[in-house]
Amino acid sequence: MDWTDTTMLEPTRTISIADAQRSVSCARVVAVQGVTLLQVDAKSRAEIDSSLEVLGGFRASGRHVVLCDTTHLVVGRQFGVRTVEKGTAELLVSCGLSGREIAIGARDAGLSLANVVVCSQATAAAEVMAYRLVPGDTVLLLGIEEKTCDTLVAALENRLSVRIAA
Repeated sequence: MDWTDTTMLEPTRTISIADAQRSVSCARVVAVQGVTLLQVDAKSRAEIDSSLEVLGGFRASGRHVVLCDTTHLVVGRQFGVRTVEKGTAELLVSCGLSGREIAIGARDAGLSLANVVVCSQATAAAEVMAYRLVPGDTVLLLGIEEKTCDTLVAALENRLSVRIAA
């Protein structure tokens, strides 16, 4: 029997995640095979820091993860440090002009080299991320365009649905 989830037919709305101390406006929240993706439209340092604090306070059974495309963001090593300290990130995948700088900052903040990945393009970063995530993980997507997010969602659906069926 075929069926259609009617919530998927509705246009994506901007939602806000908040608690007593912090809030962030998300462009999209997507749950895929037990993985939660928080796609955030944050450009300023204050918005990015707020997003990292929300990730750090997010209750998840798995890891806190950050996927960041620095093509349209002005960030550097300090952002990598804040990713680990405020966002409690256990895995960082970055790309774009400052991707390497962010990775160095995250490593300097104590993240192991095995959990820091730098890619040349956002599509490659999404593919790498799809193979590193497990159900229960929460991913903060910073500077990630909707097309790249859709690529990540499709890759996760493909990989995790096969894994669960096996």
